[in-house]
Amino acid sequence: MQRNAQVPAANRGLARPTVVDWLKEIAGVVGPQQALLAWSAAVRATGLHGTALAPEQMRVVGERLAADATDPRLRLAARSCLLRLRVHGVLETTKGAPR
Repeated sequence: MQRNAQVPAANRGLARPTVVDWLKEIAGVVGPQQALLAWSAAVRATGLHGTALAPEQMRVVGERLAADATDPRLRLAARSCLLRLRVHGVLETTKGAPR
């Protein structure tokens, strides 16, 4: 069976991650207070603010968050978010075509 080459990634079960998704995932690992404090420090350091960040901006903040994390759980959660962002980007570029 051939897959439709024009099916967006969101329709294939992987919606583009948002800042809110990342904060929920990180808060589920380290708690809401630590998640917000770490996120605030990362956005201050990068100069990127708001919840409507582009994927490249989210990558920059996520890398800073992972690099600055002293808690291994926080670092792992940030890397997990970065991986999901990268997977989504790959799915968007393949447009559903078989690899």
